Amino acid sequence: MASTEKKEIKAKGLIALEPPMKFSLEYDPYTLKAIEYNICSCARPHMRAFHLAWTSFLMAFIAWFSFAPLGPVIKKTLKLSKSDLLWGNISSVLSTVFARFAVGPIMDKIGPRKGQAFLLMFAAIPTWFAGLIQGVVSLCIVRGLIGIVGATFVGCQFWCTLMFEKEISGTMNAIAGGWGNLGGGLTQAIMVGIYAMNTSSPDCDAECGWRNAFYIPAFALMLSACSVMAFGDDCPNGTYVPPVVVDEHTTQKNVGVATVASNPQVWVLVLQYAACFGMELHVNNTIALYYFDRFGLSITTAGLVASLFGLMNLFARAWGGMATDYCYSRWGMAGRKYCHVFLTCGEGLFLIIFSRMPDLGTAIFMMIIFSLFVQSAEGSTFGIVSYVDPRNTGGVCGFVGAGGNIGAVVWGLVFLAIPNFADGYMVLGFVVIVIGLMGIPTISVQDTSHRARNKSEVFAPSVDKALEVGKSSGIRMSSQI
Repeated sequence: MASTEKKEIKAKGLIALEPPMKFSLEYDPYTLKAIEYNICSCARPHMRAFHLAWTSFLMAFIAWFSFAPLGPVIKKTLKLSKSDLLWGNISSVLSTVFARFAVGPIMDKIGPRKGQAFLLMFAAIPTWFAGLIQGVVSLCIVRGLIGIVGATFVGCQFWCTLMFEKEISGTMNAIAGGWGNLGGGLTQAIMVGIYAMNTSSPDCDAECGWRNAFYIPAFALMLSACSVMAFGDDCPNGTYVPPVVVDEHTTQKNVGVATVASNPQVWVLVLQYAACFGMELHVNNTIALYYFDRFGLSITTAGLVASLFGLMNLFARAWGGMATDYCYSRWGMAGRKYCHVFLTCGEGLFLIIFSRMPDLGTAIFMMIIFSLFVQSAEGSTFGIVSYVDPRNTGGVCGFVGAGGNIGAVVWGLVFLAIPNFADGYMVLGFVVIVIGLMGIPTISVQDTSHRARNKSEVFAPSVDKALEVGKSSGIRMSSQI
């Protein structure tokens, strides 16, 4: 990839750059980031990176939760208790907490592409050998190692943030994250399908069926890692360059984890994301077992019903991103905040209602409504993330993403203390409502988009004028930050 050549064009301290290739999308002249999107396109660099981001996260999610739909049969063949399965669930999300905290700042240094590929290839190894587990200890170890792949969410969101302007970042991050989270639903159907295929052979019993079910997701991880490295670009400039900040003495300093950790708004969003994505992870781990135990469904039917929860990611998280972008266009950052609060409180309300449903049909219906709200709340959260600290976007994504896993760990521990899953869901519903309402006084993020600032400033040349000049001259200018 040819390096971007800086042109001596300055406007209010911004330097325009000449792109390394012809772009298929309109873009901001001072960020090389797209200001529009075309889902049906795979053109470099913007849309190809987008599709690689969400497909890699999708493969990661399928492997990450591949144990959940097979939980009942694993429990029976290994003579485990329900609490043993819950400890396995906790280990799978706990390891992701540490991985996401670590991976965010690392990706700020090396870029999202290399980090994403490494995580996928690493997780393929324990997934390949997952069928060798013999008890609760090995179950927790293997699920913990596979859980590291959950940090690919950081790469997914960071990659999209590098490619698209803040005005559409809520939508693009939500679509990419939602389609990646779709793996939580697909794995429920895929894994029970592989299990049924294996056990259809007269020589393969139930234990043989689940032990040989993990080779396919492991191979998918390896294939995805190779695709990310072979076909992707880190950013519109092509080659990723770590961001730096300049102090009043014009000394360049690398950005890092300490800067992110000292920002109180990061921790506010960590808590908010624990209430939505953390809840989704917890439900992905427990919902099949809930239907299996409470309504007496078979393992195959329980897995297929549970898949409906994750399949809502096909559009629900995108709805949240689009809603927060619309509210931003009407009411600025306050619009993003109150959109998120509304969706989070709705999530808690419908989780409570779902937990009280006495029959299968109404339970499935209310689960779907709850799913729409929880995934939309995830999209609205990351509509805010890109404004918190633009020079530490990878780190912020890592911290907030880790918040989701912290939430999943805490909600799992709550279920250990509350044996009845229905009562546990109800308690968590009230907790989510409280966290959502806490967003009203605590979320206070400034609009850091230079495009928003330019609306109230005399800009030479203005962004709109520069776009016209760039379009007419064939010069398309951007940066990766």
